[in-house]
Amino acid sequence: MSEISSELSKLSPRDLQLYASKLLEAYCKAKSFQHTAINDLVAHLNNYPEDRNLSEWEKMGALLPLNGRGDDMPSDLSESIPSQDFEDFCQIVDSAVEVGIVDLYGAPTDLPVKFIEKISLILSRNKINLPQF
Repeated sequence: MSEISSELSKLSPRDLQLYASKLLEAYCKAKSFQHTAINDLVAHLNNYPEDRNLSEWEKMGALLPLNGRGDDMPSDLSESIPSQDFEDFCQIVDSAVEVGIVDLYGAPTDLPVKFIEKISLILSRNKINLPQF
């Protein structure tokens, strides 16, 4: 287990979701990607509830224009992302969303940490510094 995985495995589900959101924000800031749909998704991810109303939170996330669940993103957003960055952006969005929902209806797994590691690798490959936990 890597040092980052060891540190991540100590975090609560909420803290993992907040960190995934920070990673998404760091990527968008470094790439100068700005759009209300990104802001709305980050706000939603940052609003991950402590214990209760998780299913309501999850349902609200599915209704967002950028929801990371395989739905088309707003066309003006997709058109604003350079083609060389589009796949990375989509993987980061999808992974950041999965961090909070992958274990929502079952037993805890190591999948949230694996999704964060995936995002971290993309940021590292793009020479973007990882935010602090």
